[in-house]
Amino acid sequence: MAMSRRSILQLAMAPALLPQTSAAQDLEPTVSKVYPGPSGRLVYVPDEQGNTIHDASHAGYRGGGVAIPTVPARETIWPVVGDNSTHIQAAIDRVSSRPLDAAGFRGAVLLRAGYYRIATPLTIRASGVVLRGESMGDTGTILIGTGTGRSAGGPGGGGPGGAPQGALVVIGGASSVTPRNEAAQAITDDYVPVGSRTLRVMSARGLKPGDTVIVRRIGNQEWIDAVGMNGAAPASRWRPFNIEWDRLVTAVEGNTVTIDAPITCAIERRWGGGEVIASEDPGRIADVGVENLRGVSEFDPTKRTTEYGNMDRPNYVAEEYYADEDHYRDFVIFTNAKNGWVRNATAMHFVNSMVGTQRGTRGITVQDCVSREPISRRMGARRFTFALRGQLALVQRCQSDKGRHSFMTGQPTGSGNVFLDCTATAPYSSSEPHEQWATGNLYDNVRAPLTARFWKDINIGWAGANTVFWNCEGSFLVQQPPTAQNYSFGHLGVNAVVFNIPLQDPTKANGHLESLDRHVAPRSLYLTQLRERLGDSAVRQIASAAQIG
Repeated sequence: MAMSRRSILQLAMAPALLPQTSAAQDLEPTVSKVYPGPSGRLVYVPDEQGNTIHDASHAGYRGGGVAIPTVPARETIWPVVGDNSTHIQAAIDRVSSRPLDAAGFRGAVLLRAGYYRIATPLTIRASGVVLRGESMGDTGTILIGTGTGRSAGGPGGGGPGGAPQGALVVIGGASSVTPRNEAAQAITDDYVPVGSRTLRVMSARGLKPGDTVIVRRIGNQEWIDAVGMNGAAPASRWRPFNIEWDRLVTAVEGNTVTIDAPITCAIERRWGGGEVIASEDPGRIADVGVENLRGVSEFDPTKRTTEYGNMDRPNYVAEEYYADEDHYRDFVIFTNAKNGWVRNATAMHFVNSMVGTQRGTRGITVQDCVSREPISRRMGARRFTFALRGQLALVQRCQSDKGRHSFMTGQPTGSGNVFLDCTATAPYSSSEPHEQWATGNLYDNVRAPLTARFWKDINIGWAGANTVFWNCEGSFLVQQPPTAQNYSFGHLGVNAVVFNIPLQDPTKANGHLESLDRHVAPRSLYLTQLRERLGDSAVRQIASAAQIG
């Protein structure tokens, strides 16, 4: 049968009219260090020393993949005229005196919607206690920090549980993990690579699954020499220090000990080796949280300046802004705590951080939180919005507006942390590992200026090692530290940043970069690792529909 000219044209146009499926060349690329294998599971490719991209999925509340619980309210209070500090603290203390239930909780203090002026910091010192409001919005539960929150000893004196002074809410126990150093067992391997969970020791006698241990990585002067932090001036010189990982034993076979989460920096005999140390943590609290409220730091609007720091030129001057610093520095600080959370919270006008985790913390989740309009000078040592100096914390779906180091990990204690689906708007510096050799931190789908680099002429030096940027967006700078590596995969942006240019050293080698300006598969490294370790149900417990989709 002959076909009409119209029929022939319709057939020719049919492919364009049908829904288009992705061709093979349109699929997201993969990268050489970790990629989905034929089975669909991730394949990790070690370097010549056995180091791999570590499994970051252990970050978060109770080791990741566990939903934050809704704890029953045991005390309900309303705001009173004047200072509410004693009013709220008394309710916290009453709940703290209750016995723990079978799930490990004492109960929540529910603050009804309204304004609560707070002159003295609130403290949670017992396990199983939650401070809850009715909303993080403008008409919800609003805590207003009045004054400075600091005692006469000054900001260097330290607050409850060793937290920095000037925090509106301090959550922490009396002490951290205590290693029984007399029980230390030397690691017998010459080299234990990044990503390892198995450690061979002289003797594993006395260790069993469930035990708390410290895995200690020794860094001697020879290592510091190799890293290049041995300059003549104090600003370019480190002293020997150790890295300690807070871990649980999951298996013991002969003299081989398996721990629950990987190490994030190689242990090398030539730099001093390492130890596994049986430990205790009776002074650390657990299952504590803050949720559904707003914190505001009251400030003096007459204190203003036009001076900026950390920009691309000296004497940078722009618009005038509020610069008072004699008010509350931080909203929520965790210290000596494990398995805690902050969710659905807003911070406004604090000098430094919305949420900070200190040494001695592990397994904290911060999610769906927003920091807005911090008030301080826009220069160093300020506006570290989400500041992680503890281990294995997860910060997800959070926003920092006008921060500096908005998503920051710091010090050798700040390891194994994850920032997932977070955004910095109008930032005044880069998000980054900071404060000397923070290791194994993952930035996963973060939209912010990012760096993992060397700081010249300042004792930060190599700020971080074995850092991973995965499918992030924004300007960035990734450099390779001696004896370790930093990585960027699927980054949309230029490998250069305008902040702190006088402190940059462009002669340092680039880190490992792949797929610049095109995202890679899988979309989220953290969520993929979590799914493979604990299954789809674990991902659904902690991820939003948009993250899974």
